[in-house]
Amino acid sequence: MISYIMMTFNTKLVSSLDKKQTRLCVGLDSRYDKIPEDMRQGSIKDTVFYFNKQIIEATQDLACVYKMNVAFYAGFREEGLEALQLTNEFLHETYPDIPLLADCKNSEMGESVNMIKQEMFDWLGFDCVMVTPWFGFDTVREYLDDEYHGVCVYVHDSNPSASEFQDLELKDGRKVYEVVADHVAKKWNMNGNVFVEAGVTYPDALRKTREIIGEELPLLVAGVGPQGGKVEALQGLFGKNTYRLAVNSSRGIIFAGIGKPDYFSAVRNAAITLAQTIDAVAKQS
Repeated sequence: MISYIMMTFNTKLVSSLDKKQTRLCVGLDSRYDKIPEDMRQGSIKDTVFYFNKQIIEATQDLACVYKMNVAFYAGFREEGLEALQLTNEFLHETYPDIPLLADCKNSEMGESVNMIKQEMFDWLGFDCVMVTPWFGFDTVREYLDDEYHGVCVYVHDSNPSASEFQDLELKDGRKVYEVVADHVAKKWNMNGNVFVEAGVTYPDALRKTREIIGEELPLLVAGVGPQGGKVEALQGLFGKNTYRLAVNSSRGIIFAGIGKPDYFSAVRNAAITLAQTIDAVAKQS
């Protein structure tokens, strides 16, 4: 049975940032087919769960958040999702102060949201889901009756074609992503469980996003590392006490041990290096 720390989601996230004094979000995007052969444990479920446990033990003191891309588990059907469920149970039981984010981009409205909540919160054990804001307020409305679970709204994505729609200029001169950020911060976050994500691969949009949402609201940043985003672009964007920003890295950390004699030591070193780099930029802010 999964137990939860009972506080609003944003309070839990901010508490993790403040108490652990780390801004690193580790992305457990643990695709079975990328896990080295010598770590295979027989079944897909056992292999992925074993791999995740080792990654967690190597990084738990450095991570303020763990984020899992659900597609990398669902692609391996029942066993992949069972490994994800086991991973989240392990985290809740062993490190209950660390929030768990479902990177599912599973945007729905009305009764469909209740099914997503059953899947993501009750079955898989996540603390937060990530959504795109295409449906407007209806995207998040049904999540507001449970402030203990969060919803992260993609304000500006990190992918190359994100600007096709998100940077479109409206009649009042604002861009689409700016209006989304404004709605999240000033209208949607009424219960303290809605926050935002933006990509460092669009540094101007990221800077504008922080300006709009203010210093208090947590901001999740994607795109550092293999996607080309630079940590240096985060200067001045860390928010209140420089601990209102979490920087995600997935394959740059969890697969850092490939080809190394001690796989999980290499993973830990990669996490330490990125965490220290982020800290150095934060101190300049």
